Amino acid sequence: MGCDIHTSCERNVNGRWIAVNVNPEAFDWRSYGLFGFLADVRNYSFVPPLAPQRGVPSDVCPETIDHIGLGDYHSCSWIAMSELLSFDYDKTFEDRRTTAQIAPNAWYGAADAGKGNGFITTFRDFLGRGFFEELKRLQAAGVERIVFGFDS
Repeated sequence: MGCDIHTSCERNVNGRWIAVNVNPEAFDWRSYGLFGFLADVRNYSFVPPLAPQRGVPSDVCPETIDHIGLGDYHSCSWIAMSELLSFDYDKTFEDRRTTAQIAPNAWYGAADAGKGNGFITTFRDFLGRGFFEELKRLQAAGVERIVFGFDS
């Protein structure tokens, strides 16, 4: 069974958070590398997370509560667009995700290569072009923060 992210985008207007309708949802693809970066979820690559899991903001807007269904998902958190836009994506880290054979004709794609046995990559290369295209799209829509949770 896989894991997916569920997001709600918000902007602050006169001290109150309101929903920003973006379609499709922000980060509407399954990427365990991205999930590790955003929230340390399914972090098979051991990517350093952008921020610790923060839970749901106390001032979250009602539309986000309705959309995310806060009790339905785990590892709920939020990230400010300013954090995503100011991060140094040219920094490097060791991606330790590898594939291991677990039985004849059976492979496990989330094995740990072990510290020092992975490969050095930049966050930019690790997250890929689509991530940066998504940031531009969200910024153009006026998104100021993304609230999210994960299923399974």
